[in-house]
Amino acid sequence: MAKTLLPTGCYDLLPPQARQESELSAALLSAFESFGYEQVSPPLLEYSDSLLAGRGAALSQQTFRVMDPLAHKVMGLRPDITLQIARIAASRLSHAARPLRLCYNGLILRMRDEQRHDRQLRQAGIELIGAASPDADAEVIVVAAEALKRAGVTQLTIDLNLPGIVGSLLASEKLDNEQAERLFAAVAHKDISAIKAMSFAYRDSLVGLMQSAGDADKALAAINRLDLPDGARRQCRDLQEVITILRQCSNDRTLTVDATESRGLAYHSGISFSMFVPGATREVGRGGRYRIDGSGAQDTEATGFTLYVETLRGLLPEPQRGKRVFIPEHIGSADAAKLRSEGYVTIYALSEYGRGEDEARRLGCGFIFKDGKVKVLA
Repeated sequence: MAKTLLPTGCYDLLPPQARQESELSAALLSAFESFGYEQVSPPLLEYSDSLLAGRGAALSQQTFRVMDPLAHKVMGLRPDITLQIARIAASRLSHAARPLRLCYNGLILRMRDEQRHDRQLRQAGIELIGAASPDADAEVIVVAAEALKRAGVTQLTIDLNLPGIVGSLLASEKLDNEQAERLFAAVAHKDISAIKAMSFAYRDSLVGLMQSAGDADKALAAINRLDLPDGARRQCRDLQEVITILRQCSNDRTLTVDATESRGLAYHSGISFSMFVPGATREVGRGGRYRIDGSGAQDTEATGFTLYVETLRGLLPEPQRGKRVFIPEHIGSADAAKLRSEGYVTIYALSEYGRGEDEARRLGCGFIFKDGKVKVLA
């Protein structure tokens, strides 16, 4: 049979990894639901003018588009699920009590992704909508940590960020587009020498924020010594409160702060975070605060996170098959039903392939049901 080519970045999941991904997704959803987050499932396709409205415009370059031949409108394959949840909250669930706690699990497709070679990704996450306090920011981080723990993650580093703080430092500046782009590019690439060559009021404070990155307590101590405008100082106080809450909840995770980090947080506006696990070459999830455009006052603030299921799956041990027992009898066997209730996986013989022990071994069975008993295959 000729080799079938899949689009770049797309893949088939085969046994037993497909089952492993389903079980991992189920474990994550179970953790979310135990904190009161209810599952929703938005469509893979939406009209692009809705999918990419407001802050969704930041994902425009990552969105596959197709034409709807019935409505003659352009549709987009979702590159992210978070903003779909925001749409649902502001429309279908606009009547629901706030704060609104929702969770999800589903596939996304992206044109390109700087952090990943795959374009086909599975996201699982939560959104806490209608809450603006540091308590809400801390809650979603605690839920993320608990979900990862249930998934088998024993060591976790959470890097906390303030992607809006650079804008706060520049609020009183009159930079033209070229200057602003050059400055933000320097921040994104951690190019301190380029920033020092520029001239603006809080330049030294920006350099200090970048140099403070590291252990959360040490970073906060360094940040507290900096000269910051009120807006930036307020963000730092909120960050301090979130870290205090996280410390009270548990000390079994490492907390770091990189205040000026914003890559991959295109639509986030407040405290944000990335999650790292030993053995993974990239983060296993991201999250943070964002604003919902065009919604009621109670919905303007939201926070949440997304876990990358395929990255997590790559960290888990190879899944083991269940106890497979070969059943030489026909599929109507009542004995086989009893074996399944005892935890066995029953593999029925088919006449064109044979009913003996060799066939059982060929099909990967460790047992055979013979003479009314389960026998181990040598």
